[in-house]
Amino acid sequence: MKLTREYLSKLLPNFHRKSNHNPVKKPSASTRATGLRDGKRAPDLIPNKEPASSVPPSTLTLPKPADPPNPVEMLDSVVKFLRRYLVCEDYQYTILALWIVHTWCFHSFPTAPYLHVRSVESQSAKTLCLKLLAALCDSPWLASGAHWRCIIENLTLKRNLQVGKSEPPAPRNTIMLDDCHHTFSPSERQRILSLLNSGSQADCSYIDGLARHSVFGPKAFAGNAALPRSLSSRCIPIVLRRKKPNDPLARFTPDSANSAASLAQSLESWATANSAALSKVGNQAPPRLPQGLNARQQDCAEPLLHIADRIGSPWPDRARSAIGAAFKLADDSLSIELLADIRAIFFIKEDPAYISTSDLLEGLTGIEYRPWAAWNKGSGGARRLAGLLRPLGVAARSFHKSASVSFRGYRREMFLDPWERYLPPIPADWPETRAAIKKEAEAAAKAAQP
Repeated sequence: MKLTREYLSKLLPNFHRKSNHNPVKKPSASTRATGLRDGKRAPDLIPNKEPASSVPPSTLTLPKPADPPNPVEMLDSVVKFLRRYLVCEDYQYTILALWIVHTWCFHSFPTAPYLHVRSVESQSAKTLCLKLLAALCDSPWLASGAHWRCIIENLTLKRNLQVGKSEPPAPRNTIMLDDCHHTFSPSERQRILSLLNSGSQADCSYIDGLARHSVFGPKAFAGNAALPRSLSSRCIPIVLRRKKPNDPLARFTPDSANSAASLAQSLESWATANSAALSKVGNQAPPRLPQGLNARQQDCAEPLLHIADRIGSPWPDRARSAIGAAFKLADDSLSIELLADIRAIFFIKEDPAYISTSDLLEGLTGIEYRPWAAWNKGSGGARRLAGLLRPLGVAARSFHKSASVSFRGYRREMFLDPWERYLPPIPADWPETRAAIKKEAEAAAKAAQP
């Protein structure tokens, strides 16, 4: 039976100012929205020395703290805000909303998820997406097309204190890099990768000479090229689509950013009220983790799932469905993609004990739009196949039909360990799918007979 793309699709649905005398409160969400979007400290954050009030303390009336907002309504408002400006799948609005909440309470968790905002084509609002996130996130630091040296210097700010002088401002919590194809090279040997990769774990730091720097916190990247693999593996993919001429999207303006200030205040209020509860469960695995997540994907998913569970229904179920769908867009290495296709071929053939190299190549080259569809079925294709499987510990061997007839192939048992290590479990409905495919192939063969 020939494994076409149609059949394969059924099996592989795959980051205070502090005075020396007078403490300064953390700026409110509304202040950040209006005065700190360019990364500079607003002058109104510097406390003024005013005469002490003549009113006795006992007669002062302090305003009551505002009650935390309704969390479900708050998250629904965030999604509604994003929908006004962006076009993407419904589940990706869920990921974006939970990630925005996470920026306000990320210290409650040992890991921080990153976002990789990308698109099939340019002009799909990737830059706009980061601006929307900056309007709602806690303490954003947005750089566009910056050189990697500039980013490192800003994120590893040295604190040279002088007597009578204020401490330099700390780096922002939420790091966002736009047009990052100008920042990264394809190589994994880049200093900035060491810095950014260390920021996904609370207990990791970047060491530069004798200095130790921590850039732990949520980060988002947008650009027109793939991220280096080590950084991409720490990201949740967000794929945006270019809007249609008739899509009723609003234009994002400074007034729009100001209107998001009240929503950001609600997020801050909710995070403050729930940070203690989130810290209690932050080091535990949330219940009902989506199947098939690798270790880094699980690190990305856990904080968002804990937040969704704290918010309440319907967000826990919505978050788990969104996480499972989002990571199907994650980029795998060619070896892992090949491993998945080979498992599907063995499954379609009802799991034979071995398969010849020629038969395996015939099945692989018959899958449309895959990297191996252009391979030849001779020695060139066999060498490329062996080169991708060798790092996984899988090698071809010789089989003998008779004393004079032999062929090269692969034993199924050699694939069992890498299948279990690197691929999600076989879905429960695969046997029914196999039976349906087999029945369809038999019907097609019968209809082709004269």
